[in-house]
Amino acid sequence: MKNKNITLIAGEGVLPVEIAKKLKNLQPSTLILALRDDPEVLRPYAGKLIQLRTPNFTRGLKEIKAHGSNELIMAGRIPKKIIYRVPFVFDRLALKILKTSLRDDHSLLGAVVKVFEDENIKVIPYWQILPEFIAPAGLLSKRESTERELKDVEYAKKILRVTLPLSFGQSICVADEAVVALEAMEGTDQMIKRAGELIKRGVLVKMMREDQDMRYDLPTVGTRTLENMHEAGLTCLAIEAGKTLIMEPEKFFKLADKFNIAIKGI
Repeated sequence: MKNKNITLIAGEGVLPVEIAKKLKNLQPSTLILALRDDPEVLRPYAGKLIQLRTPNFTRGLKEIKAHGSNELIMAGRIPKKIIYRVPFVFDRLALKILKTSLRDDHSLLGAVVKVFEDENIKVIPYWQILPEFIAPAGLLSKRESTERELKDVEYAKKILRVTLPLSFGQSICVADEAVVALEAMEGTDQMIKRAGELIKRGVLVKMMREDQDMRYDLPTVGTRTLENMHEAGLTCLAIEAGKTLIMEPEKFFKLADKFNIAIKGI
């Protein structure tokens, strides 16, 4: 990490905050471009903090170059529904990306990365900053999964192997080997809540597509995931080992045990 000058583009969620904390310890001054409604949570960790209310890539590139950054981390959720707003919220570079890329997550993120790398700004994996947050394989909770839960997990994996290559369905809720809810544009939390409104039981399985670029957009779970699962009556969480980040691991596992939720790295 010596002689690095890493900029962070921070979307919503806990992940960018955790990365910002680590970067503060690794380099003297971090430029943070915040695409979120509460940028001030990042203030303690930023050398310079700029809120971008819309995906303004022209300004973003200008700020990164002025800061002298040679590497970039992109982390956090940016609601996909933003691309359906009226066009004037985007700058010319963002509009070019939308016009030349398919609108699935995989294609959009790849096009965004290319914009920065064409300007000799290297996009680096955020899991390298938080290796201790990567989910291991095996039983991760005190409670073992039941036979019924394991059957639901296996069924969910079969469904995800079909949906993930199509760039949707990163998470799925299954009960009694039937699909209750599948994640689309709304995100995992809203999908879990929707599942809870339909049926108060089942499992949640979260995976990533095989060719997904591990520099960005890794599946992420945290205490909010467990809180929503508990409210929805979901009793087991299966996450892909080596490809999923667990936010605030100590709090996460304590809460899982409190809610009696089984956690497996698959």
